[in-house]
Amino acid sequence: MNSPHTDPDWFRYIPHFLSKRLMGRTQLHKAIHNSGWIFFDKILRAVLGLIVGAWVARYLGPSGFGELAYCIAFIGIFQSVVNLGLDGIVVREIASQPKRASIILGTVFQLRLLLGFALWILALVVYGLSNTFNGPGILIVALVGAGMIFQVADTVDLWFQGNSQSKRSVLAKALAYLISNAIRVGLILLTAPLIAFAAVIAFEGALTAYALKISYHRFPSEGAWKKHLPEAKKLLKESWPYMISGLSIMLYMRIDQLMIKNMLGERELGIFAAIIPISNLWSMVPMAICTSIAPLMARKKLEGPEAFNAALVNMFRFFWILCLAVIGIILLLSRPVIQFMYGQAYDEAIPVLNIYVLTCIPVFMGCGQGLWLLNERKSHLALIQTVAGAAASIAANLVFLPLWGVKGAAIAAVISYLISAMAINVFLSRQLFVLQLGIKPRGVNK
Repeated sequence: MNSPHTDPDWFRYIPHFLSKRLMGRTQLHKAIHNSGWIFFDKILRAVLGLIVGAWVARYLGPSGFGELAYCIAFIGIFQSVVNLGLDGIVVREIASQPKRASIILGTVFQLRLLLGFALWILALVVYGLSNTFNGPGILIVALVGAGMIFQVADTVDLWFQGNSQSKRSVLAKALAYLISNAIRVGLILLTAPLIAFAAVIAFEGALTAYALKISYHRFPSEGAWKKHLPEAKKLLKESWPYMISGLSIMLYMRIDQLMIKNMLGERELGIFAAIIPISNLWSMVPMAICTSIAPLMARKKLEGPEAFNAALVNMFRFFWILCLAVIGIILLLSRPVIQFMYGQAYDEAIPVLNIYVLTCIPVFMGCGQGLWLLNERKSHLALIQTVAGAAASIAANLVFLPLWGVKGAAIAAVISYLISAMAINVFLSRQLFVLQLGIKPRGVNK
């Protein structure tokens, strides 16, 4: 008999055979409940981002949308460094050492705040030198780049993740996201200029930071946050490969957009950028799952290699099923979706999307491997993987952009993602590659 004190209320809404298997597994209940809230956040952002983003793209046109996308991609490269590669490490440390949370959080907050300011200034200087200090571009970069400062508030989110309390950060961020998208719709109706849409990005960052602050005061850690130099050195010693890895990931995720703009033009970049919100519909799934089960995987690792590997195999098998479903749906619906949401001006995006959808395979497998790398403390492999992916992206775009235009960028993305997330593991860690294929290594129990 299910105990109301042990099993959650949502048991009544799932099949009996599932509730029977989950009965009494408190830690798993927390992970599933946490996963539900993270899914809600990801789905809200993906769906609303797709709908409002498509409306913004239609309003601005491929050229205007391409200019905004270029500035966002440019800032994204700097923004990837602000988190210092500490997210997974901090969640792990908070989950395993809750009494030291105030020191860990305070140290991380101070590090990110200082770096956020420095990178904001650096981004403006680099953009001005490589493009121009005059014109709307530098102002757009300044507004979008301000998000790097407000981004430090995400340290609060790590506290919630480490305690399986993602509901709190999800509600705070969702409120800010809903308000900012309502403003975007209003700007379209008022026929606002391009710069106004960049200003909304900065406003959303500030509003999100404020909402997280309020949420934290309702579920604070023990004691005030305080910086600790030895803690900073310890965290950075482990995280620097992840930081460089994050930069490499952003490079091979964004470099194609920068190269498209420089080699083909803003209009072509607008066409390519239009499919990105659609891709977010599939990429948010593995991210939500992995973020939510990270504390559970850390505990599985403590149980031993058999339990840890068995959990990974089940996760990767589930990811393969999801990948095949995503590819089939996109191939069937790409044309009506593009024409309905973006209009005839974006028809060139249809074959691009049909190619780009194949990136869902390495995206899913790459997210999953992140849990293996973190718990096995193999950060040096993450660095090699992502550097290889960034190099492959640059090389592939140099070859395929002149040959096939925007479709060449989609082909380059598939190749570079596969190299980074899977193919290189054949040489770096054969065991990880086998796990990604959903095959149980020797000694893994059912």
